[in-house]
Amino acid sequence: MNNPIYNLIYALGTLVTNLVTGAIRFYKRYILFGIKNTIAKIIIYNKDSFKSAKTFIVRAVVFLLIASIITGVAVIANKTSTKVSATEVIFDGETVGYIQNEEDAEKIKANTLKKLNTNKDFEIKLKNTKTEAYNIISNDELSDNLVKVIAPDYIKVCEVYIDDNLICAVNDQMAAHNAINSVLEAAKKEFPKASVSFSEKITYKYAYYKSSDENIWTGDRLALAIRTFELLTPQHVECETKISTVDYETVDIETNTLFIGDSRVRRKGEKGSEYVIDLVTYIDNKKVLSQNLTSLSIKDPVSQVIERGMRAESISMGGYTVTQTSGYFCWPVVGLHTVTSPFGWRSLGNHKGIDISGANASGSLVVAGASGVVTEAGWSTGGYGNYVMIDHGNGVETLYAHMLDNSLMVSVGDHVTKGYAIGRVGNTGYSFGAHLHFEVRINGTRVNPAWYIGLE
Repeated sequence: MNNPIYNLIYALGTLVTNLVTGAIRFYKRYILFGIKNTIAKIIIYNKDSFKSAKTFIVRAVVFLLIASIITGVAVIANKTSTKVSATEVIFDGETVGYIQNEEDAEKIKANTLKKLNTNKDFEIKLKNTKTEAYNIISNDELSDNLVKVIAPDYIKVCEVYIDDNLICAVNDQMAAHNAINSVLEAAKKEFPKASVSFSEKITYKYAYYKSSDENIWTGDRLALAIRTFELLTPQHVECETKISTVDYETVDIETNTLFIGDSRVRRKGEKGSEYVIDLVTYIDNKKVLSQNLTSLSIKDPVSQVIERGMRAESISMGGYTVTQTSGYFCWPVVGLHTVTSPFGWRSLGNHKGIDISGANASGSLVVAGASGVVTEAGWSTGGYGNYVMIDHGNGVETLYAHMLDNSLMVSVGDHVTKGYAIGRVGNTGYSFGAHLHFEVRINGTRVNPAWYIGLE
C-alpha cells in the first residue's frame, strides 16, 4: 500500500517496537538496529512516493526530526549511565571534592593537619552520591583543597633539601630547579667536555607555609646563597684512556725429574697490555673515584710455567749421601737424624732454630739445604761459633752453627748446590755438646725449620 500517512504510522510503530526490544536487551546495540530497520522500511514502503521531489523533502524532514529525538534519548541515557558511586566531602557547607572510598576520610584529615603543621581538629561531612568518574580526585588533591579552604593564607611551596638538610622554601619547584641549575651551568663552563653535577643529594618536597613566612625565598636568593656559602660542591666526570700492563700468571707443574724443594722455569712469563677506558670523577681537580668502563686487549700475557720437584730420594754426592726430605731443603747433616732441641721456648730461652745430633756427632758433614750463595762464613761473636749463612733467593736464608774449628769448606760469595758440603759438626760457641744448630729465615725473620725439612 502506497498511502504515505499509513506508511509513516506503520514505520513509527515498527520503530517503537524495536526500541522497546532494544531496551530489554542491551539498548545501545538495538537502538542502532531499530534505526536501521526503520530507515529500511521507510525506503521500502515509500519508494514510489520518492518520485516526487516535494514528497521526498517533506518525508526527509520528518525522518530527521525522528532521528534527532532518538539520538537525544540515547545521549541522555548514556550520560546517566556514566555516573559512578562516590563520596562527596563537604566542609563548612562547601563541597571540597569527591573521593572513591569513604574509609579514606580520616587519612585525608590527618594529611591536611600535617600540611598545616597543627593538631587542631576540624570536621568534614561525607555524603554518598553519584558523579562523573573524572570528578573523583586523589586523597592528596582533596587534602590540598581542604588546606585552601581552611587556611586561605597558606600557600603551597617547594622545600629544598641538600643531603637531607632543609635549606629553604621556594615559591615552586621550577624556580628552585632553575636557581640550582644556574650554579651548575656556571660550573660546566670550566669543564666543557665533562659531565658536571653536584656531589651532594638534592631533594624537593612540597609543603604549606604562610604566605608571609620569611623562609620563603626567591630563586635568585637561593642561587646567591649557594654561591656565597658554597652549599653545593660541583664534581665533573671524564673518560680517561691509557695503555695498561697486564701481569702474567704463574703455573706450577709437579715433576719427578726434580727433587722436592728444587724448581726450574719451564717457560718464562711475558706481560701483556690492554687499552683501558676509565670513568673518573673529580672534585676540585682531585680524583675521588675511578670506574673501569671497558678494557680492550692489545697483547695477551703469557703465563710462566714453573716445574716443582716431587722426588724424595737420597742424593749421592760421590763420597757421601744426602737425605732428601718432603720439605724445601734436604737434611742438613749426613748420618745424624736426632733433633735434640726443637724450635721455640725452652729452659735456656727462646730457641731460634733446631739442634741435630746423634752418636759420634762430632765431625759429621754439614751440607747446604738447597742451592744458593754463601753470604757469611767464619767465627760469630754472638754465640754461633763457626757458622755459615746461605742466601737461597726470594728472601729465604739458612744458617749452620757450632761447626768444628778449621772445618768450614766455603767462603763468602761461593755458589753452592743442594747437598754441597760446607763444614763439620762441632761444639764451638755457646754450645753444650757436639751438634748442628740449623736456622731458616724468611725475609730476616727466624721461622720453625721443621716444615722446611719434612718434619711437619
